[in-house]
Amino acid sequence: MRCPWLIFLLFASSFLGCASNAIAQETCGLSNVQYNQMHKDGFESAQSTAVAKTMRRAVSAAVSDSGNLKIGKDINLGKALGYAQKIAHGVAPTITIVNPLVNANLPGRKFEVRGTFTGPINTGVTVNGSPALTYGNQWASLPMSPPAGSFTIEAIATTLDGMTANATRNITVGNAQPQIELLPKQAGSIAPASIGFQFRSASGVILENIQVDFNGDGSVDFDGPAASIPTTFAYAAPGLYTARATTQISGNSVSFERSILIADVVVQRQRACSVYGDLRDALTANDLEASLLTFAVHKREALRPFFNALGSSRPTFATRLGTIANGIIGLEGARLTTIRLEAGQPIGYPLDISAGPDGVWRITSF
Repeated sequence: MRCPWLIFLLFASSFLGCASNAIAQETCGLSNVQYNQMHKDGFESAQSTAVAKTMRRAVSAAVSDSGNLKIGKDINLGKALGYAQKIAHGVAPTITIVNPLVNANLPGRKFEVRGTFTGPINTGVTVNGSPALTYGNQWASLPMSPPAGSFTIEAIATTLDGMTANATRNITVGNAQPQIELLPKQAGSIAPASIGFQFRSASGVILENIQVDFNGDGSVDFDGPAASIPTTFAYAAPGLYTARATTQISGNSVSFERSILIADVVVQRQRACSVYGDLRDALTANDLEASLLTFAVHKREALRPFFNALGSSRPTFATRLGTIANGIIGLEGARLTTIRLEAGQPIGYPLDISAGPDGVWRITSF
């Protein structure tokens, strides 16, 4: 399922090659050209596209003493929103499985796995080969439906430079179908977001009132008949939330849970910028292998001849990389445009950064 994207426009002081070597982090946005509107179709609106075109027509730029970036004499783009955190190399991640418990006996085949992890920015997490949702140091798998019987959960944390940690847990899975389900219509979105839900119950089940806690804070957001359960819930702040429905069936308490990721656009944007910054740093250090690690696996060998041919000119090439100028951010990657001056004219180049099978974001189009 495609996730909604958040549009943002960025300009940085390296637009005209005026970035200082003393700046160790990749510039990632300026205050006067930030968009906080989410578009359901995942594309730029007519207004933001027009603004982007206006920005791209800029021919000259200068950074003032106050740190503001100006195009020509009149357009002040504001101070930097911040700098993308440098990705630490050689730092081993850690990962733990919190739920299900050790040797848990689950009645049904539909469940999620949750846990915690540590690692540098852009550490990815997978559960039995599928990328997990991550927020801060928490992770949650997408819904799993393994065959009934003994089952081993394997969670793996992976860093950009290939360091890994894993955790396993043995459980037993039954074959019962869930009696109630509270299903989000998407895995998540960018904060703030309204997420749609569908409530379902097994055929023939007689339901009492349903209690729903949409954000996992322990407070009941709805208590009433199933037909009246809200079909949407608004999440104002970023977080990894647990939506839970509970009811009584034949005198027994029955519940169902699903995780919802409401991502922070600043964190997502900085994650994308940090990958691009890591490529620049690796080229500056004339490190061929580290440069290639910033690309998706299927791109590395195709690009090796090019980067190999650069030889000792790799640091010079790093200074000629474009600056991230605008783009759209989602849960699983970013579609960006970098700009650099050629013959006095700003030229845009596409840059796509996406989560790989290991959950790590890497460059997929360059």
